[in-house]
Amino acid sequence: MTWNPLKKPALCQKPALSQGLASYEDDRILELNFVKLQELDENCRKLYKEVRRSEDLLSGLHRAEEKLASDLCNSQLCQDDAELKSLTDKYVSVAYQMGHTTEDLTDLNQRTVVDPLKKLTGEFPHVQAALKRRDQTLAEVLRTKDKLEKQQKLERTGQNIVKTEQMKRCYQAAKEDFEKQNRLLVLELPQFYKKRIEYFNPSLQALIRSQVDYYGENTRLYTNLITGTPNSRMADGNGGEGVEGGGGAGGSQGVDPPGSADPGVADKLAKIKALSIV
Repeated sequence: MTWNPLKKPALCQKPALSQGLASYEDDRILELNFVKLQELDENCRKLYKEVRRSEDLLSGLHRAEEKLASDLCNSQLCQDDAELKSLTDKYVSVAYQMGHTTEDLTDLNQRTVVDPLKKLTGEFPHVQAALKRRDQTLAEVLRTKDKLEKQQKLERTGQNIVKTEQMKRCYQAAKEDFEKQNRLLVLELPQFYKKRIEYFNPSLQALIRSQVDYYGENTRLYTNLITGTPNSRMADGNGGEGVEGGGGAGGSQGVDPPGSADPGVADKLAKIKALSIV
């Protein structure tokens, strides 16, 4: 069964007040933790939608990249120039390889975020069911108590005394059942809420690492594409030496290679190229 985040939230009914059968503090703890769990459920749904939106945007980016590379490769300008043709062919290859990294990231998002969210939100219906049983037991206790109070007002005949004793036992049993359920919920709901960080922290770390791998691999692909072009090799070979103004036929201004205008830029580019992403 697939998880549908658009479905009505499971935690939709607050626990009823105990009408004096439990302490005010217990009632307050139960209500506060119910509200916290409602917010947690809502945040899980929002996170799921954002992850899906991120995946759709990444897929759209890859499709646009592939189309751009394909259009450039098939353009007449690139077909007529050997250097441009070689560069666009490599660009097409990079765009294709980006598809694999995008698929890998989508798969990791599913395993590191979506699946844990499904497992976590799958517990909320059980919480609501436990609260519903608690409220039903509470209603039974109040009905039994009301009947007992009416019975006690009747004339104390032998038959009425027997009925009164039976009702007292039923009331006591229902009351003990309620107290047991209520005590368990007061104890476990705060613990369940507290465990949310410990539960999701590994998922968040895995998501960050998958993002690092994705962007690191794409950086490597484009770095290899740029460093493998003739222009970049020529610029590296010139060592940042520009063409003098007024030189060449017709006295046209020369174009300085990257980094010649600002030595700091060339230094930063050299540092970036030296980076190694593990």
